[in-house]
Amino acid sequence: MKSLLRLKYVCLGLILFFGASCTEELQEFDLLVTVPCEDPDTTVDPLIVSDFECQDNVNIEGVEVVRNPTETGINTSTFVGVYTDQASPTDGITINFGTINLEENGLFKFKVLTNITGDILARLQGSANAPVEMRVTVFGGDNWQQLEFDFSEVEASGYSQLVLVFNEGIETVGDDLYYIDDLLFEAPIDPCEGVTTDLSVVNDFDCQQNYFLGDPEAAEDAVTLIDNPNPGGINTSATVGQYIDNGLEPFDNLLIDFGEPIDLSTNAQFNIKVYANAQVPVIAKLEGGTMAVEKTAQIQQTNTWVELSFNFTEAQGAENTRLVLFFNAGGTDGTENDVYLIDDLRFVPFVDDCEGVEPDLTIISDFDCQQNYAVGAPGVVNLVDNPNPDAVNMSSGVGSYVDNGTEPFDALIIDLGGPFDLSENPVLSIDVLSSRQAPLLAKLEGGSMPVEIQANIDVVNGWSTYTFDFSQAIGQGNTTLVFFFNAGQDDGTTEDIYYLDNIRFESGGCSEIVENCDGVEPMLNIINDFDCQINFPFVDPASAPVVQNPNVSCANRSSNVGAYTDNGTDPFNALIVNFGQEIDLSVNNQLKIKVLSSMAAPILAKLEGGTAIEIFQDITEVGEWVEYTFDFSSAAGDGNTTLVLFFNAGETNGTPTDLYYIDDLKFEPM
Repeated sequence: MKSLLRLKYVCLGLILFFGASCTEELQEFDLLVTVPCEDPDTTVDPLIVSDFECQDNVNIEGVEVVRNPTETGINTSTFVGVYTDQASPTDGITINFGTINLEENGLFKFKVLTNITGDILARLQGSANAPVEMRVTVFGGDNWQQLEFDFSEVEASGYSQLVLVFNEGIETVGDDLYYIDDLLFEAPIDPCEGVTTDLSVVNDFDCQQNYFLGDPEAAEDAVTLIDNPNPGGINTSATVGQYIDNGLEPFDNLLIDFGEPIDLSTNAQFNIKVYANAQVPVIAKLEGGTMAVEKTAQIQQTNTWVELSFNFTEAQGAENTRLVLFFNAGGTDGTENDVYLIDDLRFVPFVDDCEGVEPDLTIISDFDCQQNYAVGAPGVVNLVDNPNPDAVNMSSGVGSYVDNGTEPFDALIIDLGGPFDLSENPVLSIDVLSSRQAPLLAKLEGGSMPVEIQANIDVVNGWSTYTFDFSQAIGQGNTTLVFFFNAGQDDGTTEDIYYLDNIRFESGGCSEIVENCDGVEPMLNIINDFDCQINFPFVDPASAPVVQNPNVSCANRSSNVGAYTDNGTDPFNALIVNFGQEIDLSVNNQLKIKVLSSMAAPILAKLEGGTAIEIFQDITEVGEWVEYTFDFSSAAGDGNTTLVLFFNAGETNGTPTDLYYIDDLKFEPM
């Protein structure tokens, strides 16, 4: 390796060894440095423009040779070039490649590293023929990317220059850096040679680009072919499609005209992979035949590849000829240039997920595989796509009920077919999505004693679960379930829409009381149930002695609970559990605890012993058992070993003997 030596002697060294004065100037000598090329006899490869090492064959003005800032990934070269893009939207670098035959070696490629996302334009010029331009998108990040421009189909010849314009069309402050390397021409290889066309694939942006994407009257395809910026997960394809949507226009769309009826006889489900930076709905619509059909799916995860599916079995035989895709369907909250990356648009066989599913008669209807009772008369509740899937309800299909909100007791009636057994599952549960707050009344009738319970729809435009404890109706022989939306009120409209799902009866915590613990296996996700699962004792064993449950109810039928006496005048008097090792939160990361309190107070749950984390909840109901949940999913792997519970946390308005009954301390999955 060629090297130079530069060495500075400090003043102290000069005094000790040479007796030099501290006022003398420091002497400078050469340090060890690496030079780009160690082999001066390298045979020039005329197809390589520059690798900024031994094949630095073309002097590119404006590009400086520097050390590679990150010798990782696809580029471990020691030296690379760096170009500082100037302020003009048309600034670039010019490469004089001379006499390269583009018909044989028309693929120009190079590597780039930048933190700027934007288009790079490559323009052939230097000929009597008109310039030829191509664009690709580079994505800012800390990794090297390979860019390719295939000029092999350029008919005209005689080009001798290639201009690269970085962040083309964008005016900047003039200090954007682009590291580049391995600029070269080579013969393109057709990876699709010999691949048989599969017309069930609309477009995979690779070897199965079978249909034009966009208006067939348009000159260019509406989707641009680009390198996959994030290969991995469900999509490792090298190339994908980039679609620019006008997010200010609620129904801007991508049209695909097949020119003939789409054959859904075998492949009735349409799938598409999407990479987006927003959680938005996507509508897929078939039209052009005897019956248009549209389906909705939701992009749930951003900045990762997800696959959306649309079941078009009901469109079989309708002879639709067009597929229309609406991104951020109905929304106007985007920009004029919302970017969606798409891939693997195809029709596949529809598989009925409900085949072989046994009926569970505790479920009235989940509008999916468990539609065991008719919810209202025919046509009263319609099966529709979930308009807003979220953490509470990710179901694809839900019920849509139109209520006359001007009628105080307009009702949705469900015939249970006979006396309904509530002995094990007395708690009615229903998921509701409403655009307004309203009272919701549930009533059981048709037996010896009707029972009605009211709740309040308090979540707007999001799914929420509402429960009704019908324990008092056990054995009363009721045969009918009735829902009154906006019960007793007349301030709605004649067409108030409520989305419903997962109507079911469940135990609601009303498990059988365990009389004896013989043979009960420890369940280590349970900290303490003050009965058979006392797996992790409190640091102070006397802090929460086992006592008889003072209020046995459906919310907590345990016979034994803990009685914790808190010093309410001490803001951080605490109940402590030491696990003796790191708490495994990889799966069971939701801390749950049932509390019966005589006063409203804050609860603070804290994990410590590693990277500490604390979460507050509020006791809002008094005199009743309530289960509180603390989401510690973000603390997985943080090494915490201890759980600390503070009742009336941070407050001093209690007494020295505040009593809290507690039960069923456990970690469960999210």
